[in-house]
Amino acid sequence: MWTLPLCPCRLALAACLLASSAAHAGRPLTVDDASTDDAGTGHVEGWYARQPGHAHTWTVAPAYAPVDGLELGASVTRDRTAAATSQALQAKWRITPSQEAGCNTAAVLGATQTRGQGGTTPYLNGLLSCSSAWGTSHFNLGGQRPSGGPGVTTWGLAHERGFGPATLHVEAFGQRLAKPTFQVGARASLTNQLQLDATVGRSNRETLVSIGLKQSF
Repeated sequence: MWTLPLCPCRLALAACLLASSAAHAGRPLTVDDASTDDAGTGHVEGWYARQPGHAHTWTVAPAYAPVDGLELGASVTRDRTAAATSQALQAKWRITPSQEAGCNTAAVLGATQTRGQGGTTPYLNGLLSCSSAWGTSHFNLGGQRPSGGPGVTTWGLAHERGFGPATLHVEAFGQRLAKPTFQVGARASLTNQLQLDATVGRSNRETLVSIGLKQSF
């Protein structure tokens, strides 16, 4: 999945907080997981979101793993309310061997940019995912440096668990000296390669909602 550190503006939030089974989180989670797609496979995620400030955004985010343990991702987000477009590129490296039980670690390096605003925001994120009979927990700790501004520490934690045909999750994420965002969500497979998902959350006394699809290939 593609989910990145929290960004300082609503459009960057939609673009760089990307978001897949317990082995690979992804949409609809915002907190990232420490796994990658298998070598030679990938996925495309697309979703609509209502962000803080009543922004209505559409995002498309493809990802592909050219070799085992390395996943390359991108995203394009269109904020229809502000008539602005943002894009992001990232690479995820799975540090530990893939395993269904126990813990995995990974690291993400990427950058985001909003057209017409100039400059880029690079970010680095450390990921830890641990699985047990009770589900899978994800922990993120990273940082970003907005263009022309100081560096910002970002964090996130989430837990997900399958219940029959659906997988449910709860998560919290944010950045230093800012109020956190809380979300719950669910995903279910429509076919072996097509997933439907949705989230609802709260950020600074505002409600956030999203609904999306994920196509694997």
